Amino acid sequence: MAIKLSTVLSSLFYLLPLYLFVLAPLLRQFFPGEESPSSPSTTHYFFPNGADQDADDLAPSPALNLLDDTFISIDDGLTPDCPLDPAYRIHLLSRNPLVIYIEGFLTPTEADHLVDISVGKYTPSIIYNGQTSRLDPSTRLSDRALLDRNPTVRCIEARARAFQGWRPHLYIERMWAQRYNASGHYKHHYDWAGSVARGGDRATTFMVYLDGNCTGGGTNFPRLRMPVDTRWCRFLECREEDEPEPQSGDGDGDKTHKTKTRARGAGEGITFRPIKGNAIFWENLRPDGTGYPETWHAALPVTSGTKVGLNIWSWYQPPRRS
Repeated sequence: MAIKLSTVLSSLFYLLPLYLFVLAPLLRQFFPGEESPSSPSTTHYFFPNGADQDADDLAPSPALNLLDDTFISIDDGLTPDCPLDPAYRIHLLSRNPLVIYIEGFLTPTEADHLVDISVGKYTPSIIYNGQTSRLDPSTRLSDRALLDRNPTVRCIEARARAFQGWRPHLYIERMWAQRYNASGHYKHHYDWAGSVARGGDRATTFMVYLDGNCTGGGTNFPRLRMPVDTRWCRFLECREEDEPEPQSGDGDGDKTHKTKTRARGAGEGITFRPIKGNAIFWENLRPDGTGYPETWHAALPVTSGTKVGLNIWSWYQPPRRS
């Protein structure tokens, strides 16, 4: 018996939303496809225990089980007596992906304390490939220090969790201070690995500035759009332009030049200036567990002075089925 064309078209009309909104996200999560050739490598990312994954490195183990105190800040029953959180201000830069600038996330006293406790613990930052580690100053030139979980550090962990609404199955990783001296840098990379389906991934990032006594050293996001409003120039590198202005009269006379600050990037994408106590927060993962390509970012070279940053990563590990 022949099937009417209208019946076939009607069936497709109802099945298409089912595929787009249900089946396709599930297939992308469990069978991730290959990247577009124009996209940067998604295997270049920060990896557990502070080691970093290079673009040619291996994917993470399919049996990730990382909830131990060498990687995650485990709830061990110790509750520090935290003072009230500072009255930080938030500025929404992007909704998709979510990117929020936090003004005053740390107090000056907290920032100075974290710098002080990192002294004497720094070792050269490494690139890690899942099997071995190596130094590669052409890709990453900085020093890092794992911070002890003293009361101040624990209070900042609690602040980072509260900022995200105490989401279930989300854990704060152990915190690392990152020090960049002159020429220090880290080339563009992701913080996510695309490994949620294999056990877990970095869901969010706080990039906090502990010391910005430097020139250069901005945090660059080449795939984010520069906002239009010039008030963002308090936090972002903006470009100054010379624009001619006609003299009064008939407009045919000589023109003077006036320098105007425009909310335009001083280069590709946007670059955050290192400002002590301030932070950038962004979500790395989409709801279906895949990573946002817009979070491709780099620590630009420090031209003079020293920059010290604090990485606060949140690791999402879905519950395992029994």
